[in-house]
Formats: sequence, C-alpha cells, structure tokens
Amino acid sequence: MKEKYYSIPALAFCLLLIVTGCDIQLGNWGRAKYERTVQKHVPLDTGSTVVVQTSSGSITVTGADVTDCNVVAEIRVRALTEEEAKETAEQVKIVLEQVGNTLTVKAEKPPKKLKRSIAISYDITVPKQTNVECASSYGAIKLNGIDGNAKGKTSSGSISAEDIQGSAHLDTSYGSVICKNITGDNIKVKSSSGAITAENIRGSADMDTSYGSITCRDISGGDLKLRTSSGKIKLSKASCTDYDVHTSYGSIRADELTSKLLKLHSGSGGIDVTQASADSADISTSYGRITCRQLTTANLTAKSGSGNINIACSDSTSPEISANVVTSYGSVDFEAPPDFAGSVDMATSYGSISTELPITISGQISKKKLTGTIGRGNGKLYLKTSSGSIKIR
Repeated sequence: MKEKYYSIPALAFCLLLIVTGCDIQLGNWGRAKYERTVQKHVPLDTGSTVVVQTSSGSITVTGADVTDCNVVAEIRVRALTEEEAKETAEQVKIVLEQVGNTLTVKAEKPPKKLKRSIAISYDITVPKQTNVECASSYGAIKLNGIDGNAKGKTSSGSISAEDIQGSAHLDTSYGSVICKNITGDNIKVKSSSGAITAENIRGSADMDTSYGSITCRDISGGDLKLRTSSGKIKLSKASCTDYDVHTSYGSIRADELTSKLLKLHSGSGGIDVTQASADSADISTSYGRITCRQLTTANLTAKSGSGNINIACSDSTSPEISANVVTSYGSVDFEAPPDFAGSVDMATSYGSISTELPITISGQISKKKLTGTIGRGNGKLYLKTSSGSIKIR
C-alpha cells in the first residue's frame, strides 16, 4: 500500500500532538487500534479525597453506598500496526496511590512516540462522602452523587455535575457546563467557550463564560454572579442576597426574582424583567430596550443608551419610591405604584410629555419639561430622554 504524507503548516499544532499524544488521525497511521479494560479497587475511608488525572479521555465519578474506590479504566491505543497498538496498551499500568487521606488514580505509560496515541478514560465509584478532584486535557467530566467538595477541570470537553453536597469548582476551556442539585458554600463555574446551565443551586454561585449563554433556574441561598462576554442570560425562580448579572453582547431575561440588590447590565441587548422584588434595582443596557413588569423596589435606576424603557411597578412597591429612568434615544413609559407621593421631574429634548396622574406643577410650564409633585411624600421620579416621548401613569 502506498503511504500518504500530509504536511501541517502550524508547528505549534505538531508539537501539541507530540507532547499530549492527542487522539487525532493523520493519514492512515491511526487506523490500527487496540482497547483494553483494567479494573481495580481499594478500600477508602469516609471523607477521603480522590484525585484523578488523564491527558486524553473522559472521567466519570459517582458516589454510592460503598466502602471501596472502584476504578474501571478504558485504555485505547492507536498506532501504525495492531501489534504495536496491543503492545503499547499492555504496557500501560493503572496505579492507585494512597498517601494519608488522598487517593490518586493515575496511569504509567510508555515513552511518547510519534504516530501513536494513548487515551485513558475512567469510570470510578466512590463512597458518597468523598472529596473529588478531576482533570483531563481532552475529555468530558461527569460528577454525580458526591457528598463532598467537587473539582472538575478539562481543557477541551463538557462538564456535568449533579447531586453534589459541597463546594463545586467546574472549569472547561472549550465545552458546556451543566450543574444540577448542588448545595455548597462556594460554587464556581467557568467556560472559556460554551454554554452554562444551572438548576436547583443552593449557595453563593459565580458563573462565567467568554462565549456562550447562561441559563439559571431555582437558585437561592447567597449571592449570584453571572458573566458572559457574548451570549444571552436567562434567570428564573431565584431568591438570592445580591445579583450581579452582566453580558457584553446579548439579552437578559429575568423572572420571579427576590433579592436585596438586583444589578442587570447588557453591553448590547434588551433586558426583560417580570415579577422581581429587590430593595434596590440597577438595570442598564448600552443598546437595547428595558421592560419591567410587576417590579417591586424602593430604589430604581434604569438606563439605556439607545432604546425604549417601560417600567410597571407592582402594587407592593413603596409609594415613596425613588426612580431614575433615563434613555438617550427612545421613549419612557412609567407606571407608578398606587398612592405614589413625591416629586416628579420629566424632560425630553425631542418629544412629548403626558401624565395620567394629577401633578401640581412648579416652575415654568413647558412642552419639553415638567416638574411638580404628586401628593405629599418623599418619593422621587426622574424621567428623561434626549429623543422620545415620556408618559407617566
């Protein structure tokens, strides 16, 4: 058979293949493969830490009602010939090394060689009350049923964590992250490129992705910080102390929230809030519309660089609300809470001003500016647009 040769212009990519032994086929060399399964187990005390590492392959760790750490390792080798692939696979040793309360699961492999790759995936069962630390350069990570701290990091692959009772740190450079039913003091989720999905989280959480959406549902018990450089954010049924939600490019949708501080910002995208309650709300977008329905707050700041702003306060909103609502290009529609009492200041450079509420006007009467009071109270409404109409009701 005539061999085919392929040139790869990127020297860095070639070096990556040599160093990592990544399971990538070039020409015909990777057609010969051999797979081997190794099973090992060792007694493991409650509260121990299990550390698992692989350069290429997936890692699954499951907590169960057992007293041992049970390891199933799938060894996959690709080489020029089947004989070489089998010989290489037989040289791989799976080692369970225990020092104190830490058990390390690792592989001892033969020296690296051109046109050969070794991938090792682990499926591990541990006692439920175990701390887990997993790392893979190329492969997915799955964690389930752990009553302890859980750490998962992969350079390329998805991460899923479910039913974790402890702090969780999940980090992938390229891949999505899904986490469900996690209770812990410190929950951190990061993806450099991939979506993040979280559901039923109890505890302070920090979730960050550079490129991807973030979807959170049923979050409570602490502060919540969400960040994406490019992607939309959806947040629903959450009760946290403080929210800090930011997207550079994308929309934000928030439903059924309670908090002390609600901070939502989009660099470019609309913001839609329904049924939210906060002592203070700071909502802003550089380019996009802001819509709030059934909003309950004592202090409101809503700003848009370009877009309409529609605010509808709930019946539970304080009649002495302080609201600062400003857009550079767009209309402002503000529905005040029942029995609002306080000062009103409305101004537009190009547009009209209208009110459905009785206002005692002070100062000069103008089509572009209106100041006055409604009732007797300490509330403050400041509504302004550079180009658009303003309506209060």
